Amino acid sequence: MIVALGSLHREAIGIIRSGGYNAVEAPEDFAAYSPNPPGGGGDLEANTVVAPTIVLSGSGTERASRAAQWAIEEFSPEAIISFGFCGATREHELSGDIVIAARVVNLPGTPFEWSLADSTESLGPDRTLRLAARAAVETAGLDYHHGTVITVSRVARTAGAKRWLGDAMGAVVVDTESYAVATVAGRGGIPWVVVKSVLDARDFDLPTIIDRAGSGPDQRGTTAYIRHLSRSPRSLSPLLRLGRSSKRASGSLTVFMAAFMEAHSALTNKDQVLVTG
Repeated sequence: MIVALGSLHREAIGIIRSGGYNAVEAPEDFAAYSPNPPGGGGDLEANTVVAPTIVLSGSGTERASRAAQWAIEEFSPEAIISFGFCGATREHELSGDIVIAARVVNLPGTPFEWSLADSTESLGPDRTLRLAARAAVETAGLDYHHGTVITVSRVARTAGAKRWLGDAMGAVVVDTESYAVATVAGRGGIPWVVVKSVLDARDFDLPTIIDRAGSGPDQRGTTAYIRHLSRSPRSLSPLLRLGRSSKRASGSLTVFMAAFMEAHSALTNKDQVLVTG
């Protein structure tokens, strides 16, 4: 079994709908979904390929760590894929582009402290899982990038922050969960890979309501957005743009996940044949 660990429902909604999932009980306000058996319906289950179990932690590194630990204890996965949305740090990256992490780097503290960090910690993903991810994007014809994913404690909202992360730190994209998931998986001896989909372009300033650090996987209610717009009416256009970007990013993750499970199954079956042959 593979566990796909994300943060928000809107990241995983397409995967859940296409995979024939059932909700299962989870602690705190995490969300977890178990796939139907192969042949039970859904695009991800064609050709007897088992879909991943989905676990959604909510936003932030602490939540991601706790959810990853629970997922390992509950499901005993053979591998973990950390998936979800991310922010672009380079000009040519567009919403819906897939990003495969060559390494994940932790950058603690606030944006004011980033440049003062003496050193950064980095981790590298499992080779077979990364090969499966590369095969998936090639097979599915998805636009993709490959490089360093930087994890920060709060959403990098401003164009200036994202540009600095790309220029000074060599980041391809930025998120708030990947390093935490990789750390817990590595500590448990579980192979892992990080695959993200670009939500916001580098030069796009996110509205303040988007920063949901520490909150659960459910989307904010309509009332919260109305209240925000009453205080900041200029946020309407960026929020509408972000909604369109969210659909593209989620769509790319849906296509990717189906192709990834196929590629991973093919690679692991080939390895088993070589071992037993």
